[in-house]
Amino acid sequence: MGLTPSADLAIETVEPIADARWSALAATAAQASIFHHPAWLRLLAEQYGYEIVACLARGEHDEPVAGLPLAIVRSRLTGSRLVALPFSDACPPLLAPGAPAGAIGALAGGLDALRRAHGLELQVRHAIAIDSARVVPSFHHHVLSLEGGGDPLRERARPAVRRAVAKARRQGVVIERSTDREALETFYRLHLDTRRRQGMPTQPRRFIRAFSALFELGLGFVMLARLGTRAIAGAVFLGDRRTLTYKYGASDVAFLDRRPNNLLFAEAIGYGVEHGFERLDFGRTDFDNPGLRTFKLGWGATEHELAYTYLAAPGREGTDERVPSQGGGRAGRALSAAIKRGPVVLGRAVGQVLYRHVG
Repeated sequence: MGLTPSADLAIETVEPIADARWSALAATAAQASIFHHPAWLRLLAEQYGYEIVACLARGEHDEPVAGLPLAIVRSRLTGSRLVALPFSDACPPLLAPGAPAGAIGALAGGLDALRRAHGLELQVRHAIAIDSARVVPSFHHHVLSLEGGGDPLRERARPAVRRAVAKARRQGVVIERSTDREALETFYRLHLDTRRRQGMPTQPRRFIRAFSALFELGLGFVMLARLGTRAIAGAVFLGDRRTLTYKYGASDVAFLDRRPNNLLFAEAIGYGVEHGFERLDFGRTDFDNPGLRTFKLGWGATEHELAYTYLAAPGREGTDERVPSQGGGRAGRALSAAIKRGPVVLGRAVGQVLYRHVG
């Protein structure tokens, strides 16, 4: 990225859902993904009641040169905080093309000032240097380049992955891509069973249904793997300009031997290449989930360490501020076991109550 000489920058807090300057920055910054898009920010505000703001650094002609969106999460259960950004695996600061060299530093100062003004701790789902902040390695992150033409499946995927894709096709698995509500409902039914099997709460149905608003703007779709008329796996992909992002997946455990998930990703990769996406973002992977890590690496994805940044509330800097653990501790393990043993409605009820607090 060619950087122009540093200049004095103004810092401003804006409402990014409606502010045209935020839209302009999100439309041009190389780091931007669906998680910076005003439509995603609107979905979070409408579904979970978060107040969404953005810290924006402006140049000498009032043009946006750097920025980061944040949700103000107010919770008596998990503590109130500024988060960039709930339900978003990675949310790096954005830099405009040709941004001055001091843009990220100025933005970091603005984020610190915003934290102090609200009296809240700050969590950024990316690494950013802020005084007294802790930058914590948190997940593996896998991204597959779709640039350069050719066939990524044939050229980069491991032989075992290609064999699994071929097996799915021989077994009669077919993939359909859809943007309608019925497809989202079908995915959600699979999602309920999958989350129970994983011992995880299920996102509220209204949240999954709300993805239709993104789909109407051309920002994503559902892919369903079918065997005859039966849906046996599904995935939600979100896309904005350069990056196609895998968001959620679900499958019927009785049909995993047909390798539907391999075929889903093969078709998604083909779609991404055909429609000019530069990369497929497989999302984050827990450090203690080697099976999922192996699956993602099998496609030829590049692995990065995804670090999150934590800064305590004003007056608590330098203390052992809370850093969420991947496993959720003893209480999280007990809840996971209960969801696995209980009826599907338990995981759904827990998710309905819990998710707005944990983000």
